[in-house]
Amino acid sequence: MNLFYTPHIKNGEGYLEKEESHHATRVLRMSSGDSLLVTDGKGTIYQATLTAASKLETRFSIEDVYKSEDNPSGHLHIAIAPTKSNDRFEFFLEKATEIGISEITPIICDHSERKVYKTDRGQKIVSAAAKQSLACWWPILHEPITLKEFLTRDPEGEKFIAHCEKDDMPNILKELPSFSKVLMLIGPEGDFSPREIDKAREAGYQECSLGPKRLRTETAGLAVALAFGIK
Repeated sequence: MNLFYTPHIKNGEGYLEKEESHHATRVLRMSSGDSLLVTDGKGTIYQATLTAASKLETRFSIEDVYKSEDNPSGHLHIAIAPTKSNDRFEFFLEKATEIGISEITPIICDHSERKVYKTDRGQKIVSAAAKQSLACWWPILHEPITLKEFLTRDPEGEKFIAHCEKDDMPNILKELPSFSKVLMLIGPEGDFSPREIDKAREAGYQECSLGPKRLRTETAGLAVALAFGIK
């Protein structure tokens, strides 16, 4: 059965927005009385029945809880430079969503080959991956931001910057499972600039390695997600 996303669920009823309504009524040819699964991405998937169906708005009533999960105890936020190839970055978005990441922020760095990233397409990738894996909790894909501006924020938890400028840094992959809340910075193919590494260190980020091999940006992101694990 197809899974639909909507933030509009209240008092046992809800509705799908335009894009989801179009998919339900025009692509899947669903109509009033049909059953469907819906989620708000915040812990629960519901069994529902369509009560009104049109391509602009499809309404439903909640019949039962199909799947419910407590809020994950682990929280992983990866701030990562978009790759020059959209396909490679979208591969990261898809697989990180399936693994169970909490937040993703595209960051624009000194050595970034891609200085602009539109999240509309990325959000569709995240949504499709979450639906395919029947995820109760959906990750947040933030709008792109420069690393300089991102470093002005002061999030809770452990903060790391992974880079290849030093040889004596600890391999953080072995330690990630012991943390409950992690923010990891991952740079572009040209790595972070020395200036950016200094600024991150001044902002409280711990320098770290992701092992002896030099990883592509999207591979580094997935290595972190897999090491942190689904908690």
